[in-house]
This record gives sequence, structure tokens and C-alpha cells, in this order.
Amino acid sequence: MSDLTVSQIKGRRRLYLALSTLALLFLGLIYAFSMFAGPITSAFGLDKAAVALTFNIMMITFCIGAVVGSQIDAKMGVRGSLIVAAVLFFLGFAGTGLFGDGNIVVLYLFYGTFGGLGVGIGYNTIVATTNVWFPDKVGFSSGVLMMGFGLGSLVLGTLSVNLIPSFGLGTVFAAIGIVTAVVVFALALLLNRPPATIVAVMAPEKATASGYDPGDEDAALKTPAFYVYWIWAIIVIAIGLATIGNCSSDAQLVGIDATFATLLVGLVSTCNGLARIVIGIVYDKTNVKTTMLIDGLVAVAATFCIVGAFVTGISALYIAGAFCCGFCYGGVPVVASAFSRQRFGSKNYPLNLSLANFAIAFGSLLNIVVSSAVGGAENRLAVFAVMAVLSVAATINVLPFSKIWNRDMAMLEKRRSSASQ
Repeated sequence: MSDLTVSQIKGRRRLYLALSTLALLFLGLIYAFSMFAGPITSAFGLDKAAVALTFNIMMITFCIGAVVGSQIDAKMGVRGSLIVAAVLFFLGFAGTGLFGDGNIVVLYLFYGTFGGLGVGIGYNTIVATTNVWFPDKVGFSSGVLMMGFGLGSLVLGTLSVNLIPSFGLGTVFAAIGIVTAVVVFALALLLNRPPATIVAVMAPEKATASGYDPGDEDAALKTPAFYVYWIWAIIVIAIGLATIGNCSSDAQLVGIDATFATLLVGLVSTCNGLARIVIGIVYDKTNVKTTMLIDGLVAVAATFCIVGAFVTGISALYIAGAFCCGFCYGGVPVVASAFSRQRFGSKNYPLNLSLANFAIAFGSLLNIVVSSAVGGAENRLAVFAVMAVLSVAATINVLPFSKIWNRDMAMLEKRRSSASQ
């Protein structure tokens, strides 16, 4: 594969990007939990609040799965990692459908744990492998992949929910598990890592004569830039989850009828998916600092609009805020993917990507803490008032990040120049 020409690389990476996006579209069904929660509660006879906890379990195990996936990838390769992901996803959905009736522990174990682990492993392996084929367009490739993942709940989730009345929840979940496992397994047979010369061939301005990338030498957990990035990401993720997890019920609190409130969930998912393309393009055209600033400002607009909606009862403000929340949340994984690749190189990219995405777990926990502290479902205005303050803090946080980033980029360039002499 090391002798591939530019045209051959372009053809192969287009194919991989398309297939990877399709696989992520199916894996993204795990995010359709807000759509599945109602049918699960009624079909399985479970408590609504207990069922809602499944989403947080899934978010945490997703992050753990991403880290585990980076290690499986290192030991067993891309194919082995994706096969493990396919099996776990199948267990997650099929197990829930077959054994979940009347048993909340089964829901937590299969959907929350097995499903979350499977998606985390698959997501991290697919993104970390496919993105390395695009050293010249890492923002674009990240955006396309994340769009597929983000739209899974809207496209396939909506279809699945509509099939439940006809075929039953258990049958639909089993079918989701089987079809997704087949798609991911097929990708496992096709997807390969790029040749070692990919940067020199496709992005020669970023390569040295020896192919040396100084970022490869830096451990993410030992750099200030990583932790300052994490602060920004955790807050923006918490804001997104506060909206996505309660969008339908919150919309009805400000006077939106139940039918449109359900539709709004899908529209927010659309904003989530489109943001991943837009943010990816912005990243490629500008830099990580500008991208984070723009996404942070969108988060500020989102929270202030939603606070305004709860105070005034103006439903249009909530709709605008929900759209902005979907957008800012969708931008985070794109920044995480591009940031990890640009700052820490490709050698340990799967691990560094999984660590960057662990902000999702902490963002989920922050959302839980804020909600619990101020009253949760009984005081949604207070929840978003706190989130509004945090959104401003996240945006201000971009300033120290920018200083650290500029210093790090100068340091990497100096090391790169020294190696090429």
C-alpha cells in the first residue's frame, strides 16, 4: 500500500469515508434513546425516571469503550476492533429487545453498558482510522463522519420508532442489532490504515523529509493544552446534553404542542449533524482557536435563548435555543478529532482521540450535577441559568487555550525544522 499514487489514495479514501459514514449512521442509533425511552417505558412496564438513567450510563460507557477500543486496535488491528464493536452492539440492542421486559437491570446492562461500549469502540476505531487518510482535510473528514453519527437518531431512529407499533419493540430492537452488526462487520473487512507516507503524499507542507511528526512524542495527559481544551469541551457537551435529553418535555413547558415538540427532537438532531460539516469546514479554513470560539459563542446564544423562553414563555426563543444547542454540541466531536490529530500526531491518534472524547462522560456528569443541584425536571429555568453562566466561562476559556496553543504550535514547528536539517 506504500506505493499508492495520489489518485489511488483519493479514490480509496473517498470509499472509506462513505462506508465509514454509513457505519456511523447505524451506530448513531444509540443516540435515539430519547425517541426509544417512551416506547421502552410503556412496552416493558418500567419507571420513566429509571429508564432515563440509561442514557447517562450509555454516555459514560461510550467514553470507556473509546479508550478500550484504542487498546484493542493496537493489539488486534482495525478489523478485530470493529468485530468486537459489532458483537457488543448486537448484544446491546438484541439483548434489550429480547430480555428487557419488566427488568431495568437488563436495560442498564444491555443498552446502557454493552451498547455504549460497542458504539464507543466502533466510533473511535472508525474515526481514528478514516481521518488519518485525510491529513490535508482533517476538519472536513471529521465533519462528514460526525454528521453520519449525529444523523443516525434522526434518520434511522425515526424509522425504527415508526416500526414499533407494527412489529413490537423487541422485534425492532433485535433487527437493529442484527443489521448494524452486519454493516460494521462488512466495514471491518474493508477498512485499512493508510500508508505510512500519507502525510508526505497528501499534505507535503506538514511533512518532514524523514516523516517525523513531533506531536507523536507528546502524551496528551501531560500537556496543559489538553486540560484547557477539556474544560471547554465538558461545558459545551453538558449544555448540549441538557437540551437533547429533555428537548420534547422542555418544549412543552414553554407552550409548544406535543406533536411539534416531538418533531423538534429530530430537527435538533439535524442541526447537530449539519454542525459537524460546518464546523469541520470552519476548522480547515481557520484554526482550532477560532473554531472553539465560534462554537462557544453559539453555546452562549443557545443558553440565553432558552432562559429567555422560560422567563417569557416565547416558544420561538426555545426553538432557536434548541437549534443552537444542537449545533454547538455537534461541533465538539469535530474539534476533538481534529485537535487530537493536529496537536498529538497520528502515531497514538486512537488513544488521544478517545481521551479527548472522554469529555463526554464528564459533560454528562456535569449535566447531572447541575440538574440535581437546582431541582432538575422541576426547575428547568435554573438549570439553564447555570448553563448560561458556564457557557460564558467556556467561551472565555478559549483565551488561555489560544495562548497555550500558539506556544505549542511554535514549539512543534521548531522541533520539526530541527529534524529536517
